[in-house]
This record gives sequence, C-alpha cells and structure tokens, in this order.
Amino acid sequence: MANTPNITTERMIALGIRLLEALTAAPQQTLDINDAARALGVPAQDIPSIVSTLGALSDRSSGARAALSLEGNTIRLVGDSALIMPLRLSVEEGMVLSHVLDVLNIDDATRERVQRSLMPLDETPSTEGLAEPSRYGQWFTRIGEALEDGVRCTMAYRSLTQESPTERLIDPIALQEEADAVYLIAWDINKDAERRYRLDRIDRFEFTDDSVSPHDAVHRSTAESLRTTGNRARLKMEDGYLAQLDWAGIGEVVSDGKGTSLCTVFYSSEPWLFDQILAAGGACTIVEPQGVRDRFVAYARSLLIA
Repeated sequence: MANTPNITTERMIALGIRLLEALTAAPQQTLDINDAARALGVPAQDIPSIVSTLGALSDRSSGARAALSLEGNTIRLVGDSALIMPLRLSVEEGMVLSHVLDVLNIDDATRERVQRSLMPLDETPSTEGLAEPSRYGQWFTRIGEALEDGVRCTMAYRSLTQESPTERLIDPIALQEEADAVYLIAWDINKDAERRYRLDRIDRFEFTDDSVSPHDAVHRSTAESLRTTGNRARLKMEDGYLAQLDWAGIGEVVSDGKGTSLCTVFYSSEPWLFDQILAAGGACTIVEPQGVRDRFVAYARSLLIA
C-alpha cells in the first residue's frame, strides 16, 4: 500500500471512499486527476497513493476489489463492484421500517431523512392496521429470502388449537397483511393444499436443498379461507355487541329489528369460539348446531371444575 506523507491510514481510506463516490457520480465513472484532487481537497500528487490504497482493499466476505485505473491524468472505475449505490429496501422491509419509525419517539426530520434514504422508490409501504412489531415473528427476514429465492422450507408451527408446534414441509408463496396479523401463504407438501400461517406462531423456519414446485395457489384471505375450510355456527347477538366485532368469519347477518341479529359465523377453533361467547357476557349465544351448543356447555363446566 502506497503511503503519502501527513495522511494517516484512516484518512487515506476516507478519501478513497469519497473518490469512489465521485467516480460513481461522474460520466462513464471517469475523472481527471485535477478534478478529483479538488473534490477531495488534496494535492494532485496525493491521488495516485489514494488510488493504490483503494486497489489494495478487498471485501471481507467475497474478496472483491475495487477495479481502478490511473492512466496519465485520467482515473477510471472499471465494472460495478465498487460503485457507491444507495441502499433501497424491498417493499416488505420498507413496511417494517415504516412501522418501527412510527413507533419510535424520534423527530419528524430524522424520520423523513431515513425514509427518503432507504424506502423503495417505486412504492410507498402502508402501515395501516399494523400492531406491535412482534406480529412479524422472529423469522420474517428468512421467510423473505425463501420467497425471493424460491426455496422449499421446513418449519415448526403451532396452530391456535395446538399446545406445541408440529413440523410442516412447505413451499412459500407470498406474505399477506391483514388487520389481525401477518400471514405466510404457503403450499403444505404433505397435505397437498394451500395453507395460511401466522408469522408470530412460527417457532422455527429452515431452508431445504430443494426448490419450490408450481402449485395452483389461490391466495385466500382469512375470511375466504374460513368460509372454505372452517366450521359454521349460527349465533344470536345484541346489535351493539355485533357492531364492535372485527371477526373475519362473520357471514350473513339478519336483524330482527328489535336490537338483536342472527349471524352466521365461520371459525376454525371451537375453544376460540367458546371463549368469545363467554367473554360476551350474555350478549352472544349459540343458536345452532345443537352439537356445538352441547360442547359449549361442557366446555364452560370444565372451566368451573378446574
């Protein structure tokens, strides 16, 4: 590495980065040595040492080096490996960053500067309806990589009715934002069917050596999925209570004009439904089917015994 009197190694590297920035912005990534000296605020005779220093540095993980040439008074950056390009997040990453920036207690100027520097240029991520960051779970980044690379994966997943997670072999398809949670749409290989998995219920997520296969995926929402694969019950609800609900599985609603309504509700978990009925404190009751009514009574009694 060439040395220049009165310039420390740290200063030399800092000047090298500024030179890369100037070359990135220059036409054909080419600069006259005198223009480069003025841009860096150093004598022109120091430029060869800065170019030599840059050429000696390499990326720690890949070993890539900046390819610069100095011919006469012309400095040229060859190839794209050393271009100083702005970092841009994906739409999914931008969505998370937007939400975190909204949660943090930082001034508007700092928030706008971060967003302007990192957000995708072609799309503004929406954070409407996002709750706490834990909704993304601990595997959000890895799931994004699997979707981008088309990798078949294994995961340990705990559904609403399970006390412990079970192993799933899946082909990831897409991420889906809804009011209550973030879901991974994936094809369950063993069940040969599309399934939806809440990110905050994934306990482990790993890549396999296989790529995903084409599937006839339909990307159902929570409401559509419940209507297709869920259980069905008829409930009687007070209108004031009904107006407060945001259940995805609410179907047909018929009002009696006297302050109550009959509602068709689709659901995937009986314990969840029973807990909602108990929490309603009499404002919601099960009309049919009779089997669900009987199991609800048994469920309530078991809570008293416990």
